[in-house]
Amino acid sequence: MALVLRSATPLAAAKRRTLHAGRPAIRVQPRMVMTTAAAEPTSALVNENVQKAQAAAVEAWTWVKTKWDATENSEKPAVVAILAGVTVAQIAIGATIDVVDRIPVFSTLLQLVGLGVTGYYIFRLSADPAERDTIKSSFMDFLDKVTGDAK
Repeated sequence: MALVLRSATPLAAAKRRTLHAGRPAIRVQPRMVMTTAAAEPTSALVNENVQKAQAAAVEAWTWVKTKWDATENSEKPAVVAILAGVTVAQIAIGATIDVVDRIPVFSTLLQLVGLGVTGYYIFRLSADPAERDTIKSSFMDFLDKVTGDAK
């Protein structure tokens, strides 16, 4: 199904095509909007996914509750303070990154510095055969631990 968006009246289209008085008109191509239709998901599939999500949430909540109950009462205020501090720090870091990213030259400069540092470490770690073997063995050890094949 294709839907073509066009101006309601030829006069409105003519006004939209001109920039200012005395300047040539700009041709505006009609836009094509393509839509597709898909079948609605079955309610059994949706209910199954909802039940899985609810089971995972209940399991996570019981884990957190077990850990909280195991924590001594004298340590609970420290845990709450640490969680609040981490939350505030995350918000502050996110805001700082957003502000720095809006500075046009600084953003590009930081990207170039990141590329340079990444290139330096890739060169340094891949140029020495002994370093390559060390990295390969540590990566394979990590992969074995993750997949459960650790010896």
